[in-house]
Amino acid sequence: MKFSIRFAILAFLMLPAFYSISQTHTPKPGVSICSGSNGFYEYLPQGYWDNPNEKFPVILFLTGIGELGNGTTDLNKVLTNGTPRQINVGIFPNSFTVNGETFKFIVITPQFTSGMWSGNITECFNYIETHYKVDINRVYLTGLSLGGGACWAYAGTSKTYAERIAALIPCAGAQGPNLSYALNMAAGNLPVLATHNDNDPSVPLSYTNYFVDHINAAPVPPTPLARRIIFHPSIPLHEASWTTYDLDLNANGQYNDSMNGKRNVYEWMLQFKRNFNIVPVNFTAFNATKNQSQTLLQWSTRNEVNSLGFSVERSKDNRNWTSIGFVNSNGSNGGNYSFTDPAPGRGKIFYRIKQQDNNGDYKLSEIRFVDFGSKGNILIYPNPVVNDIRINTDVLFVNARLNIYNTQGQLVKQVTLNGTGTLVIPFNYMAKGNYVAEIIEDNKIEKLRFIKN
Repeated sequence: MKFSIRFAILAFLMLPAFYSISQTHTPKPGVSICSGSNGFYEYLPQGYWDNPNEKFPVILFLTGIGELGNGTTDLNKVLTNGTPRQINVGIFPNSFTVNGETFKFIVITPQFTSGMWSGNITECFNYIETHYKVDINRVYLTGLSLGGGACWAYAGTSKTYAERIAALIPCAGAQGPNLSYALNMAAGNLPVLATHNDNDPSVPLSYTNYFVDHINAAPVPPTPLARRIIFHPSIPLHEASWTTYDLDLNANGQYNDSMNGKRNVYEWMLQFKRNFNIVPVNFTAFNATKNQSQTLLQWSTRNEVNSLGFSVERSKDNRNWTSIGFVNSNGSNGGNYSFTDPAPGRGKIFYRIKQQDNNGDYKLSEIRFVDFGSKGNILIYPNPVVNDIRINTDVLFVNARLNIYNTQGQLVKQVTLNGTGTLVIPFNYMAKGNYVAEIIEDNKIEKLRFIKN
């Protein structure tokens, strides 16, 4: 009898160890998933690496204001509440079965340094979809307090944003009423389940009620209608996340109307999916290298089906992207590609490849950058100047400002510079003497002295 008891105790104590082996929850300090974050936690389910072609649903979890931090030494703060807490303490199930089908989640929890903006969340989704084996038809967004407000704001920014996610769960969302947001979510036919405490002292319950009511009152309301669950704690309480993400939230059926009979919010999410056509292209390599004053981009693919080609995109800030060229597809077997950017400009320049198929769907590569330093080559010739100023440069000027001053410091000429190579500025009518040319671009100032004969 003693042996049986000891064996049972040993087996119980070993359960967390076996549980942790099957799933991974990995801190990524200092890794930026978006411009507003410097670290995140990555949860991958058991069997993630078993089948290279298997795709998984993903949850992007947005934390509250108390979990903001620097993304390194503060990163463990994101484990305080909700889904990341459940994973951390070992109670998050490896799989969920809904309508006879079994699913395993990827969960990504970024730590934001300050506020969360729709652009940040878009960058998060772009990063996730290019770094993980994601089922793009099952991308889910949830968050609490500050993160819950960011849920409302992201999905409400545009119909396109609302359509990108398969379901939304804002918990005590700190976002004030906004009719445009509500109408965009309705237009995107986005399934919404919002939760709140009725005596929340920090974020008014009226915020949640406003969004649910106005989504459902839209000219064309969504299917299904937006739902809410209102909790009734015995004391005023803002924190509703432990209740919202309870694995047995609806075990007794008390929220059947809001949750369509599902046991918890994870099962509720998995009822819903989008119907995007998945672009069947795999990037196998992508490199960006400096070649004197130019950038050489090289990438490889396999399994190109229905692929039109590749748009090469460039950015100076890793946020705003411009297409600088297009390379046609080699065919269904994939291949090796290259593109040269003749005039990248100064500083750190970012690149990505946007693969497009014949139906307009697309897939983004990972991001690469090349650092050309803070200065480019700018030369005025001939010097002395006779009639025209000729600026020879390898910098790509985009609406740069050229100011020319005489020896008294008076501004005598001002023009806008666009382009690279040799730029010609008429100067024949100016008096002979010494001048200073000041070129201002992206808050960088370059001063060049020259003589007019």
